[in-house]
Amino acid sequence: MTKEKARDDPDDFSGTGIGGAAFMVTVMALRHPRQSLKELLTVVRRLGRWTTRLVVAPAALVGVIVWWYRRDRRPTFEDYLHSRDEE
Repeated sequence: MTKEKARDDPDDFSGTGIGGAAFMVTVMALRHPRQSLKELLTVVRRLGRWTTRLVVAPAALVGVIVWWYRRDRRPTFEDYLHSRDEE
């Protein structure tokens, strides 16, 4: 098979064209609507979990870093100077 034929060949699914494969998937989804909906909701749920982790992980990391710096802050020389002024 040459590179030219590979680019022009619409058969991506074992000799079945993309349109034919889409038609078969549509027919099967319409024959079993409950199972199709169940599978679709499973995919949507997994995608939601993945995006939530993708968004929450950096925010949680920033929160932990800020909390760590606030917790681990030691008094500076200026803090000692200002505390003596207040007395």
